[in-house]
Parts: sequence; structure tokens; C-alpha cells
Amino acid sequence: MSSPPDPSPYFAALAQLRRDKTDVPPHIAVANHKGGIGKSFLTQAIAVAAAETGHYVLVIDMDAQGNVTRRLRAQLPAAPEQRAAASLAAVLPNPGRGDAARILTPCGYGGIYTERIMVAPADLDLELLALTAGQPAAERRLLRALTGVVAPFDLVLIDCPPSLLSHQIDLAWTASDYVLMPCEAEFDAVQSARRIRERIERDSHKLNEDLRIAGIIVNRYRNLAVHKNRAEEMEKISGPGGVCPVRIPELTSLKDMSENARPIAENGSQGRDMAALFRDVYTWTRTRISELEKAA
Repeated sequence: MSSPPDPSPYFAALAQLRRDKTDVPPHIAVANHKGGIGKSFLTQAIAVAAAETGHYVLVIDMDAQGNVTRRLRAQLPAAPEQRAAASLAAVLPNPGRGDAARILTPCGYGGIYTERIMVAPADLDLELLALTAGQPAAERRLLRALTGVVAPFDLVLIDCPPSLLSHQIDLAWTASDYVLMPCEAEFDAVQSARRIRERIERDSHKLNEDLRIAGIIVNRYRNLAVHKNRAEEMEKISGPGGVCPVRIPELTSLKDMSENARPIAENGSQGRDMAALFRDVYTWTRTRISELEKAA
């Protein structure tokens, strides 16, 4: 069996930049195989928490449903053809280096969120990228489009579609350093997280040899024996210390954040408490990444 081809000089150079940590922020893919698990919710919440911490965030919406695009109120034209032209669907078919810059739009919340969160929006036409997946180095198109764009940011978050073997996932993971998995403390969700790990290990030589699991965020957690047991199982997937000790409860205020497309802190006293909780999640995520980098 022949070995995979050597990466292009650009791909190798960017990998070295990441190892040196010069001006490239961590790129985190938020992923799980199971739909409805809270990927867009977690992407939205971490972006908001990072902005509240004083960090600048670039959110890449690689899900054709465009949920995080809407939830961050990224402004797109109303006409479908104009909307597609203002999204990643117009950039990724044949991008030059840095082409993602031309479609970036700020978060529409106002204040610090508009100042500190930029969005590369999605469109339904992202699904059509699969038709060109057989082109040479097709999986590196997002990576190429982001070249030179990410330096001003402290964090890049990539919201992934709920799939495992899709071209959008290939693009997202090739451009990422880490995968962060939201996971409910239920059997099917834990199995889906396990499949994510299996694919990372199986296909690392084809997509990204440096991609690692940053950790798992336990979502919609209740103080039940079964939930405690499932949370313990998650550490077998993430590795020691890889499950965030902050558990995300299932609360109306959290649903309101996504439904009404606004920061969680704007949902009364409970919302302010939850905003502090997500800042703790963000702090844990950055600490976890630092630990993984030191151990590499």
C-alpha cells in the first residue's frame, strides 16, 4: 500500500506556523455526528463568551443550514442568489488565498459582540461543494481561503454539519487544530462522539495529522444517575481530563438565546448566571488547548 503524498509546501508551512504559534489562533471545529446535539448552540455560546472575555473571534459556518449564521445575526441579502454570493458557498468552489475575507460580516448583536465577532456565513449552496470533492486538494479549500485572514483573531470556531463522512466535514477538519464535541449524557450521543474519534484516528493521514480532540462539553445535563454514568464514559473518548467539568443544564434561558438570536446575558438574572457559566467553559477550553500544546 502506497503512502499518502507529501502535503503541499503551503500546507506544510501553515502546519509549522501553528506549531510555532506565531500569529495563527487555534482553529476549533465544533462537531458531533448526531444532529440536534447543540453544535451551533455551543459555537454561538463560546463565541459570545470569548467576546465578553475580550477576545476577537472568527466564526466559520460550514453547515448549509446556516443556524449559527442566523443566531449571530450575520447580515445577508434577502434574495437567494445574492445571499449565496455573500456566503462561503461563493468562496469555496475555487478559492484563492485569503478569499474568505470578502464575505466576512460582523455579528449583529451590537456593542462588543459586533466589534469582536466576525462571521463567514453559510448558505444552502454549501451542499453543492460535494459535487467537486474529487478535485485535487479539494479538502484544503477552506484552509486556503483563510490564509492571511485569521491573524487579527484570538480564536477561529468552525461550526460543522451533523455528519461524519461529508465533504464539508473534510474541509472543516483539514482547516482545524482541534475538535470540540458537545454531547448530551445519553447513549446515542455518546456513541456519536465515539464515531467522531474513530474517524479522526482512521483518516488523519488523509485529512490532518495534527488534528486532536480538545474535549467534550456535556450539554443538557441533569443530576441523574444515568447522566453521571454517561459523562464518565465520555472521558474514555476524550482522554484523561478531556471532559469539561462545567455541565450545561437544560434551561429555558438557553433555548431563548438560540431562538431569539441574542446573547445569553440579556435573558435576565438566570441569563447572566449562564453567561458566567459559558465564560468558564471558554476558560476551560483555552486551558485544555494550552495543556495539549505543551504535551505535543
